[in-house]
Amino acid sequence: MALRVGATTALVVLLAIIGTAVLFDRQQLGEIRGRTETAARTADDVVDAPPGTWLVKLTESGHEVTRSMPADLAAAALGVGPDVTGQTSLTADGRSWPAWADQRDGVTYVAVYDIRLHTGEEQRLLVSTIAAGVVGVLLAALTGLLAGRRAVRPLGEAMELQRQFVADASHELRTPLAVISTRAQLLRRHVAADAVGGGDGTVAARRLAEVDQLVHDTQAMADVVSDLLLSAQLEHVDEVAERVDLGALASEVVTSLRPYAAERGVTLVDESAGAAGGGGSCVVDGVGPSLRRSVLALVDNAISHSDKGSQVEVRSSMAGGEVRVDVVDHGHGVDVEDVERLSRRFSRGDGASGGRRVGLGLALVTQIVRSHGGRLGVAETPGGGATFTLLLPAAVER
Repeated sequence: MALRVGATTALVVLLAIIGTAVLFDRQQLGEIRGRTETAARTADDVVDAPPGTWLVKLTESGHEVTRSMPADLAAAALGVGPDVTGQTSLTADGRSWPAWADQRDGVTYVAVYDIRLHTGEEQRLLVSTIAAGVVGVLLAALTGLLAGRRAVRPLGEAMELQRQFVADASHELRTPLAVISTRAQLLRRHVAADAVGGGDGTVAARRLAEVDQLVHDTQAMADVVSDLLLSAQLEHVDEVAERVDLGALASEVVTSLRPYAAERGVTLVDESAGAAGGGGSCVVDGVGPSLRRSVLALVDNAISHSDKGSQVEVRSSMAGGEVRVDVVDHGHGVDVEDVERLSRRFSRGDGASGGRRVGLGLALVTQIVRSHGGRLGVAETPGGGATFTLLLPAAVER
């Protein structure tokens, strides 16, 4: 932002200098026209010509020329016919000379301005304008840069405080949430044991369902806190140097989520390079846990928005120096135009997108991919559904 402010300020100063130079040049041309007109209308002879101006007197019997007037220019002035009046120009010595012709009582007076004076002033103006322009642009750019930095510094500090707060809050919440989740799981075991041991089966089943929901909710809260902490940490990832086989990583994600997909009636198919024995053909430089989190989020999102009996495919490949991971579902689909909105935290798609709500998931995926120099794409799956694509630069051979 500071650089933009500096560049904009410098551009404004440069345009102002150019505009001033153009305006000054036009004013000089207008002044030249006024001088030649006045000289031609008030001339009685060619002897007392105004400074910087020559006079030519044309009559039927002959002509008179100011003595200091160049010969080739005088010859061009003699060619002015009696039908020429007002502003005109003469061509001589490879230049165009401003002139004014006026007829009075059968006599034509032609006033010619010495354009060499204007050219000299124009050159001096150009040199001084360039010098002033360079200094002005540099000063304006420096001033804009300093002012921009000072203006955005509070914003940067506020963002840093916000990031630190999110990181600290998430870190502090992880332990109590882990304790709550553990107690909820222990409570579920006791309720399940009571249901098996006897008593009112209907009441026990209802309690067991409520405890199951409690366990699910606490796990969801823990996932959100983990996502917030990861999002805050990603802001300060300077560089990544670990070599990660994205195909094998996708295979691991599919293996870990396959039971979860089966519970929802979804078939999870592994078509990644790692599963096909591709070895290190899909290697990238990056942070393994973050990349696994991004693939996991996309696969989990695809399973959550797939109907029972449908299928989700995970494919990985490499082409053109990029590693590609496709997560293909055949569910509700998503409008490509909604991707930017869905990439924001806790967003929800509209009706056309099947109401996809991705929480921090897609926002984190986008953040992780960008921090690795890649990009996230989405397209409509033929026949219905959505295909999310991770594109990351392939690792450079060492």
